[in-house]
Amino acid sequence: MTGRMIRLAAMAAVLVAGAARAQDIGIALQTDATSMDPHVAPTFTSSALHQHVFDTLVAVDEKLAIHPDLATAWRAVSETVWEFDIREGVTFSDGTPFTADDVAFSLARVQSVRHGAGTYAPYARPIKAVTVLGPHRVRLETSTPYPQLLLDVSRLRMVSATAARDATTADFNQGRAAIGTGPYRLLRWTPGERLEFTRNPTYWGQAPAWANVSFRPIANDAARLAALLSGTVDLIDKVPMNDVARLRGDARIAIFQHDGNRTMFLVPDTARDVSPFVTDRQSQPLDPNPLRDVRVREALSLAINRQALTERAMEGQASPANQAAPEGMFGWTPDLPATTYDPIAARRLLAEAGYPNGFRLVLHCSSGRYVNDRQTCLAVAQMLTRIGIEASAEAEPQTVFMTRMTAFNASLLLNGWGSYGDNLIVLRQAVHSVDPARGYGGFNRGRYANPEVDRLIETAAATFDNGRREALQQQAMAAAMRDGAVIPLYTAAWIWAARRGITFTPGFDEGTLAMRAVPAAR
Repeated sequence: MTGRMIRLAAMAAVLVAGAARAQDIGIALQTDATSMDPHVAPTFTSSALHQHVFDTLVAVDEKLAIHPDLATAWRAVSETVWEFDIREGVTFSDGTPFTADDVAFSLARVQSVRHGAGTYAPYARPIKAVTVLGPHRVRLETSTPYPQLLLDVSRLRMVSATAARDATTADFNQGRAAIGTGPYRLLRWTPGERLEFTRNPTYWGQAPAWANVSFRPIANDAARLAALLSGTVDLIDKVPMNDVARLRGDARIAIFQHDGNRTMFLVPDTARDVSPFVTDRQSQPLDPNPLRDVRVREALSLAINRQALTERAMEGQASPANQAAPEGMFGWTPDLPATTYDPIAARRLLAEAGYPNGFRLVLHCSSGRYVNDRQTCLAVAQMLTRIGIEASAEAEPQTVFMTRMTAFNASLLLNGWGSYGDNLIVLRQAVHSVDPARGYGGFNRGRYANPEVDRLIETAAATFDNGRREALQQQAMAAAMRDGAVIPLYTAAWIWAARRGITFTPGFDEGTLAMRAVPAAR
């Protein structure tokens, strides 16, 4: 081979490698998937990753608008009966046709799966019967009138009845049962290290821009940003907020930001007579549990300087919250007063409740599950200490924290809820008393219970008239916030960063999806 031929061969190899690289994208996330079983671990991170492989009957886009997915049309036959027309010509990635039988199987499976990190069962619980009307039509019947059905169905992913008939969650995690109709196929998942997808050649929709996608969990903010700046990855989520201003001036980087839909709040244990992480000044258990007293919960709220919290712990990329869902969501309550910072009033309330010298408690939170969650936890603990509540912050890895929440093993914890355009979801799942048989209170981590709040939520959930339903939701939210069911802190913005040459579409839903990243137009 001549020298010229060698040079041409080398150039061709470089071009081929460049073309292959141009079809691949590497993404670093703050948190890993909890599972690749789409019916367990209902976190935003896991849900977004599942979306690469598994579709839903209806989908919610980045603007929280509902649109067709595996169902092309739907109708409310009555207040308790809905019918869905199933998209024809769709196959699973193994070539098996997708039919209404797979819908019936998926909706039954989601209610039967058990997992320590929680499941999507609360979203399927209102469905009491599924009837296959033909290969491409299915009927869902609810126990009561249920206007929230479409939003709930948008969270329930369809799996293959053939591949998942006897499958366990481990079978999904190892890829054997992870057969979906989505734009990608699962190649492999090594928890804590890497999750890899490859384009699904049988996908019914528009082919995604990237042939191969690799997700890496990098919990450390500095390390995640370093991976982007070094070119190790092409896109990262949850950009460290103290780096945003600097990155906006970096020609190598593009920043994408969107208003958030997740409100962060404190969740007090309002159920137990003696709470496991509340003690007196001598570290002896307190009976009764002070967090059961609404005056103590109000004191906790008055102790928190939310403006300082958003400016310091959140670097100004958040807005103070006075309820458990952000402004703009259906059911948002405009008449609720803004939360105030009044440590003197907080101390007075503690004294009235019988705790003039305060008490001790542990505030549990995740470390790396939410943006600046550890910083928020530390700041809140300091604020509580200033009113006489000796609070210590305990930040834990996501898996440890999720297990703690699910096991009801905390006295006060930091949690958050992302609203899908409507605050009825947070009211039903995080505020209503625990009632798994009817699909209520599945994520009520403090076991709060108030019969009047329950009544308002249940009435709203069965009301089709939007005006009346909104009024009921507003009443329920106002009553729960006055009662200190949860103590709202702030709503944070979402921030992503990508290397120049990639355009990312951010959204209300927090989703870091490879499908929303495309090569920038030249």
